[in-house]
Amino acid sequence: MEATITDKDRVTMVRAAVARLGRDELREALTLTSDPRFQVPKAVGNALNALRKHRDPAGVVDKVQYRTALPYVAAAASDGCLTRTIELLGDDSDDPTREQLLAALDGLGDEFSVATVAVMLASVADGDMAASDLCFDLLATEDRFGLTDWADFDAGPPAPPKAPKPAGGTTPEQREARRLKKQNEAEGRRRKLETARRAGEEMRRTRKKERATGSEGSERKSVGPTAGSTASVAPRLTRRAHLTPVQEAEFDRDDPWVVGVVFAWVPFDPTAPGGPEIEGENGKMRRCVVVAGSASHLLVRPGYSEGGVKSRDWKSVPLSHWRRSGFDQPTWIDTEVLRVPRGPDQTPVGWLSGDDWNALW
Repeated sequence: MEATITDKDRVTMVRAAVARLGRDELREALTLTSDPRFQVPKAVGNALNALRKHRDPAGVVDKVQYRTALPYVAAAASDGCLTRTIELLGDDSDDPTREQLLAALDGLGDEFSVATVAVMLASVADGDMAASDLCFDLLATEDRFGLTDWADFDAGPPAPPKAPKPAGGTTPEQREARRLKKQNEAEGRRRKLETARRAGEEMRRTRKKERATGSEGSERKSVGPTAGSTASVAPRLTRRAHLTPVQEAEFDRDDPWVVGVVFAWVPFDPTAPGGPEIEGENGKMRRCVVVAGSASHLLVRPGYSEGGVKSRDWKSVPLSHWRRSGFDQPTWIDTEVLRVPRGPDQTPVGWLSGDDWNALW
């Protein structure tokens, strides 16, 4: 495009692209953003959380209160499409020509919808990459993406201008560094997907074997609440845990410890390197609610006592029956989900009531 592309134009293009996502595609993208590894600023996280809870996120996604979250929704929705496009471009992925990019998009075939491809291009156009202007130009001029009317979306006040690029343009060293960065990121995404796929296959084989031998039923009887337990609440549960696709591949929402209360080491900063398996001065043992399990690990939501910062967080859920659930004081359950090791001699110390469990979801 001959005209200068402003930051306002790029924001508007992202809005126009995300607004055209189908309901299922949008909900899947929002589910991906709930993964604890998907780090976002607090304000963006609140907007994403509100969208996930909305009965019709597609109908409100372009409202003002959600616009800060749209670049993150676009990134989640187009991650797989971007990875595949980079693979097809190969060595040309850093700065492809128009013909090379169009050929790669044609090579996608029916793997991704037109709306997802458009969101991928808009997400790249909104970034600071060599191909950003080319992606924007394709969306603005190619009828097949359905965004030639992108300017109809008013982006509000223009964003502050970006710092000018150094004279002389991009150096060969910078281009090579960008190419290597994209290649490493694509390889990392592929490794994560392959790990999730293998974990899912192993879990499915294990479940199939357990069903064939009848061992699953006997295991549930041995580790679940006893017949005389006052906290056995399984018949009253009306909701199931919300898991991301990555978590779903590894963990079982019907694990016999689900609803149970266990002790686990929880860092003061759950996003700190090393995770909850590192014991030291930056964390403590806490009672946690099990939301899913695998043979070696559990997914838990930590509990926090009254007076702490988590008990004042509007997203945390207070327990109504904390005493008979195995807690020793009034407790709030955090929204963060942590992956913790499953001890060989570990057993639940209590079980949430049905009302408290349903309130978590």
